[in-house]
Amino acid sequence: MLDDAATRPGAAPEEPPRRSDGEPDREAPPAWRLELRRALLEVCVLDEVDLVPTESGLSLLTPDGPRELSARRAALVVGDRRAGDPELRVRLRSWLRCHAHVSAAHLRTSELRPLALGRGHALHPGSGWVRERVPGGVLDVGLGVVGVPGEAGASPLWPDVVEAVAAATPAPTAAGQQAPDTDAAWRASRLHLDAMGLLAARRVERALRARLAQDAGAASGDASGGGEGVPDGRAADGPGPELTVIDPAGGCDAVTLLASAPLRRWLARADGTGLRAVAVPTRARGWTDLARTDSTFVAAAWTATDPDRRGLQRPALVTDEEVVLAPHWLR
Repeated sequence: MLDDAATRPGAAPEEPPRRSDGEPDREAPPAWRLELRRALLEVCVLDEVDLVPTESGLSLLTPDGPRELSARRAALVVGDRRAGDPELRVRLRSWLRCHAHVSAAHLRTSELRPLALGRGHALHPGSGWVRERVPGGVLDVGLGVVGVPGEAGASPLWPDVVEAVAAATPAPTAAGQQAPDTDAAWRASRLHLDAMGLLAARRVERALRARLAQDAGAASGDASGGGEGVPDGRAADGPGPELTVIDPAGGCDAVTLLASAPLRRWLARADGTGLRAVAVPTRARGWTDLARTDSTFVAAAWTATDPDRRGLQRPALVTDEEVVLAPHWLR
């Protein structure tokens, strides 16, 4: 179920004010409820999420019919984020779109994917979502769902969505109707993650070998022809266009791939040191060659990216077993 662990401290909203007789004062809604209604209106208008405010929260059209979601549950999703915080609308949008899209059929199909998010990420649903923690204290891994309208890549499968779908699913019948089994989905997703990590490692290795061969050819031409052999007209000491990158694979974004043991193992052992610095400022792409990347670019790219698409704010140090953030002073 939803919990406060995904949110910043002080996440739980205060109770509504009460009159002298102890009954809730319905004429004076608490500030958190007014802010929540304003945020829900923004999501409804700006993100085209079809919802109807109710006295207790909101009603949302889902594959299983209208679903009532309480204001308290929405407040737990928001946490202590207040008006003006860009993460407020992002979290509500992801949560509501997940409710509106996911049905029992989705939980039994290949739409489920592994998803790794940094702790404190705008979309992190909390400890109830976490299936695995990557050693190092940076990444948590859980189930994501692809194909959610309006969402790029995999979106987190919010725990209360699974609970709501299970509650709306009829009891198993002889006709083959089965209750959603997210444990089985997680086992399949975990195997998929390692397969995609191995694929990503092979891609990175091929790109690295190609770049080394090109650099060797450029150096040979430089020695024999005074620099005329440098490809694409770039300076011999300048960064080339063939940066070694980690691209998404099989529905797993670049951050999620770092949770794969095969990719971590290749990154850590490729140069014989057992440690590799990797920049993954967005979920869409990561770099394994920081020597060819401006040290300030990682932070700038992270800042310029929408909160729901952000990766890691600083370079990560990767070993066989761990992913940790590099110290602030590392350039």
